[in-house]
Amino acid sequence: MERSTTAFSFSLLASLALGFVLVVRAQQNPGFISIDCGATNAYIEEENNIAYETDEGFIDSGNNMQVSTEVIYENNLQSSKNVRSFPNGKRNCYTLRPDQGKNKTYLIRAIFWYANYDGKNQTPQFDLYIDVNYWATVSYSTYCYKEIMYVPQAYDIQVCLVNTGNGVPFISALELRTFDDDIYRLRSGFLQTQERYDIGLSSKSFIRYPIDVYDRIWAAQNYDWSTVNTTAAIDLSDGNDAYKYKIPGEILRTAQTSMNASIPLYLQWTPSISLSTKKWIVYFYFVEIERLTSGLQREFTISINDHRFTKTVSLEYLKPVAVVSSPVGGSFITFSIESTNKSGNPPILNAVEFYTVGDLPNVPTAQDDVKAINGIKATYLIKRESWQGDPCVPSNYTWDGLNCSYGNPPRIISLKLSSSNLTGDIVSSLSHLSRLEYLDLSNNQLSGAIPETLADLPHLRFLNLSGNNLTGSVPEALKKRVMEKTLNMSLTGTAIPCLADPCPQKKKKHDILIPVVASVSGFLVILFGALAVVWLSKRKQIAESNKRTLRLKNRPFKYGEVSRVTGNFGRVIGEGGFGKVYHGTLDNGTVVAVKMLSESSKQGYKEFQAEAQLLMIVHHGNLVSLLGYCDDSKHMALIYEYMANGNLRQHLSDATNRGPAKGLDMEQETTNSCGCSTRFGLFA
Repeated sequence: MERSTTAFSFSLLASLALGFVLVVRAQQNPGFISIDCGATNAYIEEENNIAYETDEGFIDSGNNMQVSTEVIYENNLQSSKNVRSFPNGKRNCYTLRPDQGKNKTYLIRAIFWYANYDGKNQTPQFDLYIDVNYWATVSYSTYCYKEIMYVPQAYDIQVCLVNTGNGVPFISALELRTFDDDIYRLRSGFLQTQERYDIGLSSKSFIRYPIDVYDRIWAAQNYDWSTVNTTAAIDLSDGNDAYKYKIPGEILRTAQTSMNASIPLYLQWTPSISLSTKKWIVYFYFVEIERLTSGLQREFTISINDHRFTKTVSLEYLKPVAVVSSPVGGSFITFSIESTNKSGNPPILNAVEFYTVGDLPNVPTAQDDVKAINGIKATYLIKRESWQGDPCVPSNYTWDGLNCSYGNPPRIISLKLSSSNLTGDIVSSLSHLSRLEYLDLSNNQLSGAIPETLADLPHLRFLNLSGNNLTGSVPEALKKRVMEKTLNMSLTGTAIPCLADPCPQKKKKHDILIPVVASVSGFLVILFGALAVVWLSKRKQIAESNKRTLRLKNRPFKYGEVSRVTGNFGRVIGEGGFGKVYHGTLDNGTVVAVKMLSESSKQGYKEFQAEAQLLMIVHHGNLVSLLGYCDDSKHMALIYEYMANGNLRQHLSDATNRGPAKGLDMEQETTNSCGCSTRFGLFA
């Protein structure tokens, strides 16, 4: 027992110590987010002294995996040992929330090392998105990273991995770094890092944090030029124009020059196919690190793509100069740094960064809508594969159950959460979806009162709250909109069955059951009598049945009207002999069942006619009423009054303690063998 207590105490102290170190590290390096994707514990990376955390809280999908044990030690970075893979869903997104908020410049770096983590030895290919716009395609088997300089327009930044059908997306680490000054910023778009070189570095392969306070990764680069260096301290005070970039002195103390003043420093390259249409921006960093003869000064001219960009630079001893080119493009990129011969010294280059300009063509969903839908997601704990990233954009990744308008910005106009196991009150966030036109919350376990704030949605035209445990009465503001026919609302199956105030009391179940059972025999007599009448007049009806148009006395409906009252056929409540049955609500609030004739069913067409003709002849209080019909080109339908609580068979089964008939839903419309819906024995 004593040993166990000691071990527990040691473990607790170790955890507290690590937590303290992580807090201290975070305080020392504000503006850093460092995520080891797939890791199970937080830690401090020994190679660069950066505190990494797990991706819990940044994403709620994916699987944690370890890279292959055959290669795990080929990379010393602890952040490379694990990955998070995403076998499910088309788009999986990390959400970064930097403390500095929006409209700041951030370095965002996504790191990948496949390392055969899945044992398939097949490197996948997938796309990377920053918020709602394409960033890059990932298809490397070796350790690599994608890096951008990005200015978000919202407080949350989404980094999304998109499955393009070429393997399972994965990620090793995700890093965000904040820049203090207004640097690396464009009027539009973002900068994508292509190369970042420490010219003349020979002591190591790369430099990053803590030497570079922004954690830029500088790779050593030595061209076929002369290398020079110094041990003198570089002037990094705010008196020069390079100060805001905070280029480390260790990087600026090394450089390369041409062999003599008559030879320029010259580079050329052909962009890859994926970059051939991009604009390039180059960041040059210069420092005079050689003591020149008194009165002399090194001076040179930078030129890119035959003078599309030019800049003349004069250097002072140990004082850095930064030069940023204008965007240049073409199938062939060249730059030269040529001495003006004033000093007789060759040109010099200490460090350089190459970026391409990334486009941001897609506009994200309005932030009020994003905030509201994320509040709904969090409140009801909605778990759907597609509910990640922006809810509307790109349009081929719109969240399941949502429809959006694609203006500037896009807005959510329809939300369908029927049968989604929602519990609790109707969340107030719904009233913040100010462009909402269609809202379906039917068949959940929502309780409490209907919030009056729903009436504040000016564009709302359809509201379905059927099949919930709601109580109280309809708020006056909503009631007014229903009466004015600016809102179609359904409350079927709730404790709020009408819009009157107060509503009439329901009859109790045991009061109704006796007359229901007593009238069974009478109903059967009437039904078989009706069938006899139908049989006797069969010859006459056959001639009439061959006509496509049913001469009914009920109100005719156009197909577009049928589509509207059923909410675009959004809720199937049964299936008859000739087609499906849909739930609908007329403009006057009447709830109906709409039977649509299937175009592919020849037998169904005959049953369709038989049912209509039967109800033309036989009228009884225990048969559902035929309210209308549709004979619009290829679309044929019958519109009945809706019976919400099932048929006689279900209630007789319930009365004899055998439960409802197998496979029948007490909330669904059901049909008897002749296709007619019976109202006999139903509880209103």
